Amino acid sequence: MLDRTICGRTVEDFFRELIRFHGFAAPGLVLGGFLVDWAQELIGTDVEADAIVETTHCLPDVVQLFTPCTLGNGWMKVLDWDKFAVSLYDRRKLTGYRVWLDLDKLRSLPDLYNWYMRLFPKEDRPLDVLHEAILTAGRGPLSACAIRVTRLCERHKKQEIAVCPQCGEAYAASQGLKCLACQGEGYYEASTSSQIKP
Repeated sequence: MLDRTICGRTVEDFFRELIRFHGFAAPGLVLGGFLVDWAQELIGTDVEADAIVETTHCLPDVVQLFTPCTLGNGWMKVLDWDKFAVSLYDRRKLTGYRVWLDLDKLRSLPDLYNWYMRLFPKEDRPLDVLHEAILTAGRGPLSACAIRVTRLCERHKKQEIAVCPQCGEAYAASQGLKCLACQGEGYYEASTSSQIKP
């Protein structure tokens, strides 16, 4: 492994944390480490930053692992845009930095370009080869710019709670007279058998 740090950790410790959290060191996590590392360097350590992540794949895990921003605390927003980009910004001033995977720069790295653009099956490129290519490239295929956040910066506070008259569960009262699941918008269908006891 290369003699460097990523997100303030040695490469070995960085990989160890990725595996512990995500289950394995997916190439997108490793690449994401460089985006988050650079965004943190740009914004500085004295700023209370929020994050906007522009993909649902890999990058949100890196942000949650190596910054204080998580989905649970509301400091991270995740957009399903499938752009490999992250913005860290000062939550009071709404200024910060966006770092992204720059395809123009990535084209000069065929192994990484072909992997990222899914131009060959994942099985055709061993994980260690991709890891080495990403570690060698470092910040090379990335770009960054200063930004001012104009939308999506508000933090959502917990809303008024109601009890659904149909299922008896608590839900956000703004959903209507019944919870969304009981309105037919749920993602599951409960088994007709009795409830499972602990």
